[in-house]
Amino acid sequence: MKRREELTFWERIYLPEVLKGLAVTNYHFFRNLTLHLAHAMGLAKAQRAAATVAYPDERKVYPDHYRGSHRLTLREDGSVRCTSCFLCATACPAQCIYIEAGESPDPRVEKYPVRYEIDTLRCIYCGLCVEACPCDAIRMDTYVHPRIWGFDRKDFVETKEVLMHRSRVLAEKGRDGNMQEMLEWYEEQEREVYNPERPELKTYTERDHPAHLRPAPEPEELPAVDRHQIAPGGK
Repeated sequence: MKRREELTFWERIYLPEVLKGLAVTNYHFFRNLTLHLAHAMGLAKAQRAAATVAYPDERKVYPDHYRGSHRLTLREDGSVRCTSCFLCATACPAQCIYIEAGESPDPRVEKYPVRYEIDTLRCIYCGLCVEACPCDAIRMDTYVHPRIWGFDRKDFVETKEVLMHRSRVLAEKGRDGNMQEMLEWYEEQEREVYNPERPELKTYTERDHPAHLRPAPEPEELPAVDRHQIAPGGK
């Protein structure tokens, strides 16, 4: 049995440890402040001020194991590689994958997905669908952020055409080009999201505005009721 160690006087008062922590904090604060000022004046460019990335002016390249938005891989003829085996939908813990299978025109393949949809509002981006797929038909190596806003639930449902298009863009432009397309789309959305003339915004405001923020309706006049006509017991 290990005996409890006795604390020294300085350890019991805890003041030296507090001062050590403050010293480390102040060191990094003033060092980063000095380097940021030097960078603004064009000095000490080789020294990084802090580990924090100055987003969105500075963007880091995602690592190879980054799990981004999904994509459906394609065969050499451009057709979807998926065979509608439903293993990805079965392995999905969030049950966000919907597949509607049909008979494939290719005699070598029994089925193909007529519909393949992923509800990104329910998806937790765990990657189990990628691991479960036996034919490498679905991947998450697009290096693209999931969409973070929309005006309707259907805006967050990714169809088969969208998932296949990501594979074409990735093959054509590569990882950097795919990420650049995503950034351009986000910049466009940021410019237009608060545009009052945007039809989607008008539709969203009129239809999906919270009920507790809508103006209360005018009270309607109820017809006069003769109490003598009401049966005993309120019936």
